[in-house]
Amino acid sequence: MPMRAIRQFSLGDMRISVIDDGSFSMGVGMFGANVGKAMVGDLLESYGLGRDKAEMPLQVMLVETEGVRVLIDTGMGDTTFHGNSADNGRLVKSLEVLGLTPSDIDIVLLTHGHPDHVGGLTVEGERVFPASTHFLPDVEFKFWTQSPDRAPGGLKQMIEECRRHLLPISHGLRSYSDGDEIAPGVKTVAAPGHTHGHYAVMLESKGERMLHLVDTAVHYLAGLEHPEWTVGADIDKPTAVATRKRLLGQAVDEQLLVAGYHFPFPGVGRIMRLGEGYRYVPVPLV
Repeated sequence: MPMRAIRQFSLGDMRISVIDDGSFSMGVGMFGANVGKAMVGDLLESYGLGRDKAEMPLQVMLVETEGVRVLIDTGMGDTTFHGNSADNGRLVKSLEVLGLTPSDIDIVLLTHGHPDHVGGLTVEGERVFPASTHFLPDVEFKFWTQSPDRAPGGLKQMIEECRRHLLPISHGLRSYSDGDEIAPGVKTVAAPGHTHGHYAVMLESKGERMLHLVDTAVHYLAGLEHPEWTVGADIDKPTAVATRKRLLGQAVDEQLLVAGYHFPFPGVGRIMRLGEGYRYVPVPLV
C-alpha cells in the first residue's frame, strides 16, 4: 500500500513527523449519542460536510527527542472496520520514506487499546517493531485482551481484534501512570472516559508545548463545539465529557498547541473558545 502523506515540524529541539495512516468512515450519530443523528448532521452540514457519514483520518505521530524515537500509536495496520474499504496501514511505508525501518523505533507509546490505534503492532502474529519497548496501561491491556465470551455488550468483535494485536506484544509490555515521562519531554496525561485507561500526551521542549488530545475529542467539529455531546464509542460517557471539557479548557488557558488523532491532516492547531464550546484552528507548521 502506498504512503499517503507526512508532515514534519519542530517543537523546541524535538522533531515531529505526523504520518497519515489512512482513514475510515462512520455514521455521524456516533458523535452525538445523547442528542441524535439529526443534530450532528445539521452541524456538519453547516460546514458543507455530509450529514450521514463522517470521514475519520488516522494521524500517527513520530517524536524524535534526544536521540530517542517514540511512536505514539500505530494506526490500523491490517484492521478494517465493517463497511469500510482497506484504506489504512500506511505506517511502515511512511517510515521508509523517512529513511527508517520498524527496528529504528525505540518506544511505542500506546494511548489506549482500540484497534485503530494498535492495529499496526503486528502482522500475522509477529511484532512489527521488534526492537521497541511497548507501553500501555495495565487496565487497558487487561480489558482489551479479556475473553471475548465475557466481553461487555457489543464489544466482542472489537476485543477479538484487539487481542490479535496486543497479545503478541505482551512480553515486556510496560504500564504507565499519569505524569510519567516515557522519554525526554514526552509525558502521559490521564484522559479517561473514551476508554477506562485512555491517555493524552504532553510534549515539551525548550519551553514549547503541545498537548496530543488523542481521542479526547474524536471529531474536530462536534467534539469541540459541543463537548457535552457524548460519543457512542466512549465507554464511560460522563467521564469522557468531563475529560474533554477539562483538557480543551487547559489548551485554551495555557495557549497550548494541540494535536488530534482523528483531526484533518496533519491534525495540529490551537483551541479557542466558542460560546459554551470550542473551535479547532489549524496552524502552519515549520
